Amino acid sequence: MRALLPCLALTAAFAAEPTWKLTLEENFDSAELNPKVWSIETGKRRDSLNSPKAVDLKDGILKITTWTDTDGTTYCGFVTTRKKFFVTQGKTEARCRFSVQPGTQIAFWAQSPTYGKSGKAAGAAEDGVEIDTLETTGLKKGGYQSALHWGPYGNKEEKKSSSVQHPANVGTEWHNYAVEWDSTGYRFFFDGQLAWKDEMCPGSKAPQFLLLTSESNIKGWNGERPKDGYGLKDASQNTFEIDWVKAWERVAAPKPAAK
Repeated sequence: MRALLPCLALTAAFAAEPTWKLTLEENFDSAELNPKVWSIETGKRRDSLNSPKAVDLKDGILKITTWTDTDGTTYCGFVTTRKKFFVTQGKTEARCRFSVQPGTQIAFWAQSPTYGKSGKAAGAAEDGVEIDTLETTGLKKGGYQSALHWGPYGNKEEKKSSSVQHPANVGTEWHNYAVEWDSTGYRFFFDGQLAWKDEMCPGSKAPQFLLLTSESNIKGWNGERPKDGYGLKDASQNTFEIDWVKAWERVAAPKPAAK
């Protein structure tokens, strides 16, 4: 029979474990996005145009469709919590499915408004980190990658990255994609199972906002856009759907009451 730990040791061990506080539970059940949490960003980005024309909310699903108008304009969706909601050393999770064509990339990710501020990769803990929980392109054929980027984007010596490829074709089915982070590093999950962990990238201590996005290039790392684009919105097969998004913050476990 295994010896039992003394009660005091059990209590100490339990007290050392943090708990989770749910800070965001977005089920997209309303007719419109909650303006206190979400924004649809607009304007030119890469070789496309971010626009509400690419974003729909229906039957409890947020759907971003990357499509091309008859004038050749390709529309993308950038849905973010920038300036409205942040996670600091916590956890984020989204239930998603996707069908992405070459020339387009979609992502569920987090970013900091102070990213790269120090000008040094070593300052990433305070500056913040680009945390790509789910990122994919049409070239990945239903697979995806998780990635971390830190240090200023324009500085080749200070810009650092770490990533892992998940090549299985999972895109057309609903799955849960999550990441949690603290000062020790990052742990990425697929359907609740640990898929990758990274302790090389500094653990961000900065508030991080969330993004659900599509982007498109005529030609780039995400492939080459079809010559005639992706077709009108109703015909486009270039989609990113999100059922829900949740976020949690770590909360120190309460100290045991004095006896």
